[in-house]
Amino acid sequence: MKYDSWIDLIKERTKKTWGHIKNWIKRKFWRYQIWRWLAVIFLSVFLSASIYLIFVAKTADVGNLKAELEQSTEIYDHQGKKAGYLYSQKGTWKSLDNISINMQNAVLSTEDRNFYHEYGFSFKGIGRAGVLYLKNKLLGRSYISGGGSTLTQQLVKNAFLSQEQTFSRKAKEIFIAMQVENEYSKKEILTMYLNNAYFGNGVWGVEDAAKKYFGVSASQLSVAQAATLAGMLTNPSGFNPLDHPQSSKQRRNVVIDLMAENEKISTAQAKVYKEQRMTVNDAYHYESGYKYPYYFDAVINEAIKKYGLTESQVMNRGYKIYTSLNQNYQSSLQDSFADSSLFPYDAEDGTEAQSIGCNGSANWRCSCCCGRTF
Repeated sequence: MKYDSWIDLIKERTKKTWGHIKNWIKRKFWRYQIWRWLAVIFLSVFLSASIYLIFVAKTADVGNLKAELEQSTEIYDHQGKKAGYLYSQKGTWKSLDNISINMQNAVLSTEDRNFYHEYGFSFKGIGRAGVLYLKNKLLGRSYISGGGSTLTQQLVKNAFLSQEQTFSRKAKEIFIAMQVENEYSKKEILTMYLNNAYFGNGVWGVEDAAKKYFGVSASQLSVAQAATLAGMLTNPSGFNPLDHPQSSKQRRNVVIDLMAENEKISTAQAKVYKEQRMTVNDAYHYESGYKYPYYFDAVINEAIKKYGLTESQVMNRGYKIYTSLNQNYQSSLQDSFADSSLFPYDAEDGTEAQSIGCNGSANWRCSCCCGRTF
């Protein structure tokens, strides 16, 4: 192409250059817009999730947690007298002053060394949980394996949440843990944890565990005994000294090493403790408050249906339930059903002997012999 003058050439070149600049600006602008919208969407999702999790934490009834863990749900009869109690996932409550410092050191060295320096959760633990979550997603799994939960998070999981390992449950756990830290001191949280931990064989709480496995109270636990119990927390059945003494001893020695590493005992002391024999002594005696099981079962079912509670809430939240129970009649009923002579053999056509039925108001009708209502 020929140009009439240098001026026309400059004008043409300038026009093309300016066109390229405008196209570049346009592309960059739209790219910027896309990233801006992605940022807005991400922040909106994050804000919505945070608001929801804060709501969950605020409505978790954290303020009553200590009282609920300390007390059992009690059943009262028609005269207002205590008829028994529901006892699920609870041991004999002990204050921290009545729990051996050895037990405290063993648990903190094993489960949460930074307990006194963190606010309910660990950034390292969250990062580890996130990495494991992504790994499991890539492998087609829908759960989080591990994650470095703090003691407060473990307490929250046992008291408020399911044992399901999911990202949403982990998020709830963290926010409720922060709410627990707002309500209670570190001493109170450690006390609740030790009294609410599971130690296998149906035993909850460090006091009953000490009696179950060593025949002593929680205040008398030695370093080796405390290390044994602390080692059970990750796997109560697998590291049980009654059923798996060898595995339990190996795990105990790992905990003793961790206590030395955490400077709770010296290296020389750790060597001595690891060489000690493991001697178990089951002196635990369970006293059930479930005195009238048929009636109490009906009470639990009615509470669930009428008030929308879960069985775990009824059993563990320290309620006082007043009923129309007549303890004399109920005892007479249970004595009757313990008498096998009152139960005839099945009929010739195969019909089984009928025993008991509930009329829906926690009163019971005997249908095997007299038809009497209790």
